[in-house]
Amino acid sequence: MNKALAAFGWILFGLIMGVGLMRFVSTHEDLSELAAETARPERTADGRLALYFTADDRAHVSAEMLGFLQGLQVIEAAIAEEDRETLRDVAGGLRRGDGQGQAVQAKAPDGFRAIGRSMRQDFGAISDMAMTAEMDEIQLAVSGIMGKCAACHGSYKAVEVTEEAAD
Repeated sequence: MNKALAAFGWILFGLIMGVGLMRFVSTHEDLSELAAETARPERTADGRLALYFTADDRAHVSAEMLGFLQGLQVIEAAIAEEDRETLRDVAGGLRRGDGQGQAVQAKAPDGFRAIGRSMRQDFGAISDMAMTAEMDEIQLAVSGIMGKCAACHGSYKAVEVTEEAAD
């Protein structure tokens, strides 16, 4: 158990540091340009990077996040019950998006998109390992996904703007 906790700690630390580095390296220039072009602040009052979305785009992002959260809850219960089929099916469903987020993807900085892509790949890995891996290994993979949720929420904040101002 201690080895699992130590591994979790190192994984979480690596994820947070990696995401932080990605955030500053890959998005700083893009967001600085956007702020200069639109006269919008690059950061919100709490210091997170601002993501300027229309109401529809913001609703899409919120629905995606809720889907991830609900899926993680089902996955956690499936781990507790050792229900491998549910693990495979739910994680496999979260691997793919619904294809409706193209407008959001076009407006989002590279770091934000990278976190989303990485999470979907991680859900795919859980789906692929669901039938054969040890449950503690699957739990560590879930913990890694949750670390990415925390890193993204700590780095970005969606700011709603009118249609004309969002482009």
